[in-house]
Amino acid sequence: MSDDSSIEKSMEIISLLPDRYYIILRPSGDGEFTLSAYDTTGKKYEKDEDYNPAMVIHEGAIDLIRNHTDDVHDNGLATIQFRITGEEIIEEEDIKDENVVQLVQDNVVRVDFGKKQ
Repeated sequence: MSDDSSIEKSMEIISLLPDRYYIILRPSGDGEFTLSAYDTTGKKYEKDEDYNPAMVIHEGAIDLIRNHTDDVHDNGLATIQFRITGEEIIEEEDIKDENVVQLVQDNVVRVDFGKKQ
């Protein structure tokens, strides 16, 4: 690991908030990506009672991404296409019903940090 990537990884880790489960995907070029997963809860998982729904979903999502990448990719493309088509229909038909509009809204909160330093 180069010094730059080590520093970047350390900065990533210190930016995490406590009591959360993270999956971080980072494009690495040529259609590839890296996956980092973090559990900042500090919990020990020794008995069945220790496993909460968020932790189980976290593990399941990581497994799906790692072992069923093509399926997850195809599902993502279908979701994006559904949203784009839905937005076009809403605009063309001038639909104002909030229930319909919510069905096609983006699943991701996009944060713009501005230009990289």
